[in-house]
Amino acid sequence: MSIIETATQIAAIAAVIGAAFSFAVLRPLNASITALKEAVDEMRAELKEGRAQRQELEVHLAEVDQSVRSAHHRLDTLEEHIDKMG
Repeated sequence: MSIIETATQIAAIAAVIGAAFSFAVLRPLNASITALKEAVDEMRAELKEGRAQRQELEVHLAEVDQSVRSAHHRLDTLEEHIDKMG
């Protein structure tokens, strides 16, 4: 058997092993990495949406707080007016 034939056989065996390794290991690993990336992207979008909703709630709470303060002020003024009359 010549060196060229041996090298050819080794190359063919290496190619088969490489293809099997790629199919058995790299392909599922790549699919898992892709799925993980998609999950992280979804979580990132949900987090961004949650921040926006929280900010909207904070603004709304500030508006409600201001409205309650205003209502208390009006009630206090009305109470003072009633006390002066009675």
